[in-house]
This record gives sequence, structure tokens and C-alpha cells, in this order.
Amino acid sequence: MNIDLRKLFSVSLMPVTLLVLAWFYLAPLSRSLPHSLQIILPWLPYAVFFTALVLGWIFHHSREFNLALLGIIVYIALNKYLWDPGLKVDTRLAYLLLVTLVPINYLLNLFMKERGILNQFGIRRFVLLALQLYLVAWLLEHPQTEVSHFFTRTYFNFPLKSYTPISQAVFILLAVTLLLLLFRLVKNTSSVYAGVLYSFIAFVLALHFYQQPQLASLYMVLTGLLIIIGITHNAYSLAYLDELTNLPSRRAMNQNIASLGKRYCVAMVDVDHFKKFNDRYGHDIGDQVLKKLSSHLRQVRGGKAFRYGGEEFLLLFANKNLHEVQMYCNALCKKIESSPFMLRSKKRPKKIKPDKPARAGSTKALTITVSIGIAENNPELSSSAEVIKQADKALYKAKKNGRNQVAV
Repeated sequence: MNIDLRKLFSVSLMPVTLLVLAWFYLAPLSRSLPHSLQIILPWLPYAVFFTALVLGWIFHHSREFNLALLGIIVYIALNKYLWDPGLKVDTRLAYLLLVTLVPINYLLNLFMKERGILNQFGIRRFVLLALQLYLVAWLLEHPQTEVSHFFTRTYFNFPLKSYTPISQAVFILLAVTLLLLLFRLVKNTSSVYAGVLYSFIAFVLALHFYQQPQLASLYMVLTGLLIIIGITHNAYSLAYLDELTNLPSRRAMNQNIASLGKRYCVAMVDVDHFKKFNDRYGHDIGDQVLKKLSSHLRQVRGGKAFRYGGEEFLLLFANKNLHEVQMYCNALCKKIESSPFMLRSKKRPKKIKPDKPARAGSTKALTITVSIGIAENNPELSSSAEVIKQADKALYKAKKNGRNQVAV
């Protein structure tokens, strides 16, 4: 399993930072809230979760929409069943049933495909959640000894009560859910799965501190914020990051180049004979080549890489002159040429046993080359579009002169 550590760090940095800060500062903050904030705090979770609902609706994120809806329902249940001393229910059982709803619905939303909100698939999710709520209410109104025993029973010899009010049975379910969410994030790194994982952690912490209503409310606010961060980060990625290579897109390049000073260079990079390569080996292999090329472009000294379109990429060099950029690009050409792309044979088994070497011809080394055109900003060029146009002309010159080279 290939792990994109760069992307994993990117989608995890803000949520993890917020969770760490919350762990150290929310508890003392909840004990010293000003009176005005104490009045507002009970309504803040509703406001944040409602915002998450609206964003989930706008960006068609049914998963986040349902998790925000779950947050509202659980918060209402906390107020109604656990923080209202007038209700005569088994508060211990009510608490454990409420906690159980969280991992169950996170797992359901994780493994169900994203298929919209107000359609047959979305309505099925609403019905499923409604049935769970009905079951919880029924169990509280008609106590069952077997159910209560199952949730409160001690299954292994460990003093869990010293650390959390969550019972062992529910704790096991939470731990399994956490591991599955983490595995999904590592396997398919995206801001969507990051938002799901880290909001789950905040949600569990909120329920862990349910005996401190103000602290629990603050963690519920954090849960909603992490769902919102996941939605907005994903929306940003769709708008400004290329999905295939994970490089900034052309739109991001336009914004970036507009912020540069008066001295910069542009390098247009194009894969040689890419159309023939696609026609011969297929678009799937072509996509793998572009992914490998993007990894080389990220490492270019002094340059920032962008996916310009098709097999074309663009490198921006701030505060660099033509001589420096030409040196970096020549090194890039040589590095790409000397790093063959290993094409797996269709007859080659996916897994090779250690005691059996791969058969001859099971892989084929393909040499990939690129042509690069460079242009430098100067007073004769009226705009960044003119600089890019000159770099494109230089790229055509490199192609015409035999490819696998740099032209200025």
C-alpha cells in the first residue's frame, strides 16, 4: 500500500493541531467562561452543526451532512436525557446507547458510497438513523435486563472505569471504529476522510466529558468545526489541486503568478511523444507516467510546479534569472531520462513469492523524456500571460530541435 505522506500531513495538520490545543486548553477554559459566553455556549453546537449541514448540502457531501445531523441529534439527546434531572430514565443506559450511535453511524457513512442527499439513497440513510433513534427511545422506555447487562458488563480485567465512563463493550466498538477510519484515511488520503476521522475523535471526547456539560459542549463545537474543515478543504482541493497528480492546478497558478514580483521565470514542461505513448500502452499507464513526472517536478530546486493541462506542466521560479533556471531544468531533464518507468507485464503475477524470482520479461523499462521551454519576465512583456506565451514558444523550439532538451 503506497502512502502519500505529503498529502496525509497536509490534510491532518490543522485537525490534529486543533485536537491537541483542545486537549490542553478546553478544560481550563470551560471552568472560567464569562457569564455572557455561558449563556451563548448551549446554542453554539447547533449553530456550528447547522453550518456544516448547509455546507454539506451546497457541496453535495451526504456523508458530512449525515454526521452533522447526527451531531445535532446527539446534542439534543444529551440535553434531554442526561443533563435534565427531571427525566426518569436509566441515565447510565441512556448514555451508553447514545455513545453507541456514534461509531455505528460513522461506520455506516464510511462504507456507504457518496450518492447524494435528497434521493432514494439519502432517504434510506435518514430512515436508518430514525430507526436507531426509535430503538434507543424504546429501550429507555421499556428497560431490558439483557441489553443493560450487555452494555455494562466487564469483559476483560482492566480498570477502564478509572479513565472513562464509557463501558468496555462500547469502548471496544469505538476502538475498532477508530482503527478502521484511520486505515481508510491512510489508504485513501483525502480531506474528506480526514474530516471524518478527526471529527469522530472530537465527538468521542465530547461524550467522554458528558458529566461536564460546558466542556462537552465545547467539544461538540469542535466536532462540527472539524466536519466543516473537511468540507471546505475538499472544496479547495477540487478547485485548486489537480486530482491526478495532486499538484496545484492552472487556477492556482494564475493566482500565484499574479502575486510574484518583477523578477521571475516560467518553464513549460511537456512529455515527449505522450500521445503515441498513450495510444500504445493505454491511458492508465499514461496517468502513472504523469504521476511519476509530478514527483520529479516537486523536487526541482527553486521552482513551484503546477499542472497546466494534459501532459503539460508549468514551473514558476521566483527571483531567479534565466541562467539559474536553465541549469535547474537541464538537471531535471537528465534526472527524468535516467529514471526509467517500469511497465508491469499483464502476464506478471501481482505478488511474487520471495523464493521465486520474477520471470524474464515480466517488467519493461520505458525511458520517458521531457522538453522544456523557459522565459523570463522583462519590461518588454506586458503581462504574465505574455511570459507564459514566450515559454510556450521556447517549448516548441525545444521540440523542433529534437526534444529531451531545454530551450530559452
